[in-house]
Amino acid sequence: MLNINELIEATQGKLINGNGDFIPKNYEIDSREIKKGDFFIPLIGENTDGHEYILDCVKKGAVGFFICSSHLKKEEVIKESIVLNKNICIIEVENTLKALIKAGSYNRNKHIDIPIVAVTGSVGKTSTREIIASVLSQKYNVLVTKKNYNSNIGVSIMCLLIDNQEACVFEAGIDKFNEMEELSSIIKPDVVVITVIGTSHIGTFKTKENIFKEKLKLTNNIKGISQVVTNGDDKYLSNISSNDKYNVIKVSIDNAGNIISGEDYLKFTTNIYNEKLEVKVNQIGNHNIYNALMAIKVGEIFKLSKESIIEGISSYKNFANRMQKNIINGITLIDDTYNASTESMKSGLITIDKLKSNRKIAVLGDMFDLGDLSDEIHKDLGTIFSKVNFDFLYTLGDKIKITAKEAERYLDKNHVKCFDDKEELIKELVNLVKDGDIVYFKASNGMRFTALYKDVEKKLENI
Repeated sequence: MLNINELIEATQGKLINGNGDFIPKNYEIDSREIKKGDFFIPLIGENTDGHEYILDCVKKGAVGFFICSSHLKKEEVIKESIVLNKNICIIEVENTLKALIKAGSYNRNKHIDIPIVAVTGSVGKTSTREIIASVLSQKYNVLVTKKNYNSNIGVSIMCLLIDNQEACVFEAGIDKFNEMEELSSIIKPDVVVITVIGTSHIGTFKTKENIFKEKLKLTNNIKGISQVVTNGDDKYLSNISSNDKYNVIKVSIDNAGNIISGEDYLKFTTNIYNEKLEVKVNQIGNHNIYNALMAIKVGEIFKLSKESIIEGISSYKNFANRMQKNIINGITLIDDTYNASTESMKSGLITIDKLKSNRKIAVLGDMFDLGDLSDEIHKDLGTIFSKVNFDFLYTLGDKIKITAKEAERYLDKNHVKCFDDKEELIKELVNLVKDGDIVYFKASNGMRFTALYKDVEKKLENI
């Protein structure tokens, strides 16, 4: 962790107030999340300026903050902050975002000997990072990405938190060209894990080939251990080869044998240090097999015992809104609303198809950031219903209607319903479901399906 003098050196800032030897223990960009002892970094966005919330943060107990030299109310904010806390640490910088990135990079370089595993890919980044962290935590003190801190902002905050850990597991996500180059330069990873190349953000990148090229840029600043672990079954990732910069380790579904899919777990056998052993993942969905196989390889790279690797995988718990199950009055609700792409949609539907139930009901919403390919991708999603046995499809949104129309070729047309109003969907769904049914919810974040899911939960609880 950096003290105030180091923050000034990193950012070429100016100390306005406070003790240069003071060491902040946490950094926050959201004024609503500020806790006593946090250092606040006010970022300027399209609609809001974090500088407007500096005084609120000081009142909540913030120990310091950056402030832009060009902020119109700079002198007033500085004066009032010192009145509230005479010891408040204030650093004046030219640009708070650039200051954050410089500070994160500085602290990463300060702790360059601490190895970082950086996880990227179109789908499964968060679950893969978490299962890897669960494995490494069996032996090491691990710092893992919190929330969805995978952009240049989030990665920089995570780098600022590097201190006395023995390993880090960071997530790297992009939605624009050339962003990954910057993330690579900040993180300087020792191990890069790439999950799969899919259609997420294809509206920006235009082709999967472009997405692949951008994701691979995470290796540009690879160092130290210099290992790349990736999905050997992916069309694009399978073409990565070892070179003078890094060694490549590929996993395949063929590495998993005797696969057993339970109601809330997966079991399979695979080689760990060339010994065939049984592994259990307490999650559903065959995509978790790939996640576990990658975690096994990372565990081997870090020389964990086979027992620790198996325990780490078994101890892994998924995040909220990702295949979370809740049973209300005999009705099973599956919350998979965190986000959506055509790959994750299809994978989710295939996973639910394998579960025992009276009837299966899919509640789906639009997928975003697909650009000119949106109609084509939504139509293609509908073809999955030729392979899975769902009884009903309810949709909310505009583009997902294209999916519904295609799905009518495989489902009873009377059981496919498109809604424009959330309340109407909830009303019909609550009237439809019975004891023994499974209801699966999924859509892109912007569709606010998490709120929809919670509203359905409440309705069913009050029946």
